[in-house]
Amino acid sequence: MANHIHTLTAPCAIHISGISIDFSLSEKNVESAEARIGKSSRPIDHNAGKTMRQTFYPPIKISLGDTFSLRLRYKKRFRKSHEDIHFDLDEIPRRPDARQEYRKSHDNIKIVVILAGNTIIEHVEQPGSTSDTTLELQPTTDEIVQICPRFRILVIGKTGVGKSSLINRAFGVHEAIASTHKPGEADIDHEFISPQNDRFVLHDSKGFEPGDEGNVNIVQGFIERRREMSLEDQLHAVWLCFEIPRAGGRLLETGTEEFLALKRSGKLGNIPVVVVFTKYDRFINRVNRTLNESSLVGLSSNAVKELIKNKADAELKEICIGPLEKFAGLDVPHATVSTNKEHAETLARLIQITEERVYKHVAAEASVMTSMAQRVDPGLKIKASIEVGKRRYWKALASCAAFQDRRTSDCLHVLHTDIVRVWNFHDPHGYLGSHEFRTMVVNMVDKLDVGSPTNPDRTMAAGLSTVGAVAGILAVLAGPAAPIVLPIVASVVIAKWAYDVYKLSGVVLQRFIAYIVDLTLVLQILHLVSDGQELSRRVIKLAVAAYYKSPISGDVHNRIQEYGRTLTLLERADRDTLRKIIELMELYRIDAKEISDVRAQIPTVDSIPDEPW
Repeated sequence: MANHIHTLTAPCAIHISGISIDFSLSEKNVESAEARIGKSSRPIDHNAGKTMRQTFYPPIKISLGDTFSLRLRYKKRFRKSHEDIHFDLDEIPRRPDARQEYRKSHDNIKIVVILAGNTIIEHVEQPGSTSDTTLELQPTTDEIVQICPRFRILVIGKTGVGKSSLINRAFGVHEAIASTHKPGEADIDHEFISPQNDRFVLHDSKGFEPGDEGNVNIVQGFIERRREMSLEDQLHAVWLCFEIPRAGGRLLETGTEEFLALKRSGKLGNIPVVVVFTKYDRFINRVNRTLNESSLVGLSSNAVKELIKNKADAELKEICIGPLEKFAGLDVPHATVSTNKEHAETLARLIQITEERVYKHVAAEASVMTSMAQRVDPGLKIKASIEVGKRRYWKALASCAAFQDRRTSDCLHVLHTDIVRVWNFHDPHGYLGSHEFRTMVVNMVDKLDVGSPTNPDRTMAAGLSTVGAVAGILAVLAGPAAPIVLPIVASVVIAKWAYDVYKLSGVVLQRFIAYIVDLTLVLQILHLVSDGQELSRRVIKLAVAAYYKSPISGDVHNRIQEYGRTLTLLERADRDTLRKIIELMELYRIDAKEISDVRAQIPTVDSIPDEPW
């Protein structure tokens, strides 16, 4: 009987849910990498700078008898080379109930292997079991939300430091902290979930006052309790907030030093702590007032801004960053932020740092939820969409593996649901999931003539940025004078091909790529014009019309058609299709700084009264 049980389960297997590679300290230039398990291999994608990372869903299983190595390919001046880094499986921990990390260093290349808790017991398939093709298609985000439904954050800071405006702006909500308790009070165990954004849960703690060591103990106990909970209830990040002090002012009080000492010693575990220096705009104004007027004579406005920034950076290094790094070390990152809209890129940088740390120290699902919860950086939304898409559906478009024998509209439905959920708009009426909006996107793909010869009239001019392509159109369309007329009517009449059964062909593959990219870029423009407010049909129509009327849409489809012509169907590997989707998204991505610039150029979009589709 005991032997029979061992044939049904694999308790000794290792499950790898992710790999990250950091070669920033190495002299070697890693061009590509892949994980090799037995006779199979899985690519590791480039992340940012000299780093690479890949999430595997479901996790890769390494059974007894398998080998595990990383193949790194290097680019040298005159030739390319590769080497294999082998792992001793006996050194890799096999705790089945917890997520762990296994670290390895090779020639100053840092490798982190993320080990998934073996929460899925693998059984031998029994006769008569239901096949995947008979089950309803499930959005990948269903599984992510089930594991980690919200990004859970603790914000620490004294009254008046700007915590409320920071949370409100970063997550697109109203009165997040102010509505939880009276000023100066904080109940760290209270969970605040905003009705405007239910993808994050906030815990608040007052700052560490001089002589008040009790709050340090409260915070430490809270973090330790949460560390033993499931991923859903764990704390995913801590923001430790300070207002930038004046020159000569003290940055770190005794309690803060004690808290950072706990972090440095490892007593707080791997919980990401990010120090946030607030009210950067006030600091910039203060620096501006100290400038000698005679030093500005003859300088352009841009030169003056650069001079102010350089002086501000030097002062920040002296009064904030230097003291912090001296005490806390380099393992506690920092961000300088302003909640003014013209400094949106500072909030985006804070969110980026947080997401990177959550991925590295908590879990891939929590990092996706970090990106979903935030509402300041469209780039992270695109990054998270890619993370979700490549787990299952996007990487199988060219092989029919996921969509075989299913109606095309059902396949598009799960793609649509995943992408819209990642963007996490304040959409209480469900407009983005409505039949009308889905029909609109299908018909936009159809009307842009995917699969037809390239239309040069819809090609972007050389050097024209995404922002430049949409700013003028938005300025014209966003006025309050008349209803927005769409070139694509939202109606019950949907393109005929959406009712067909999914059968792989060149045109079908192009349509699916176009649907994913078109929808993503429409939502990027919607992020720009909605500015975190409740969505209306008018604002959605504005985003669709601006995308359709801009040369971006034609350029996207021309590139997809070109991709279709350069490959024969047999050569269309899933990896190439996925790379094409990612390439197009990255090509037309708008960063947070550009968002601020465009918002300054267009009128405020009036969504009340709303208008029909």
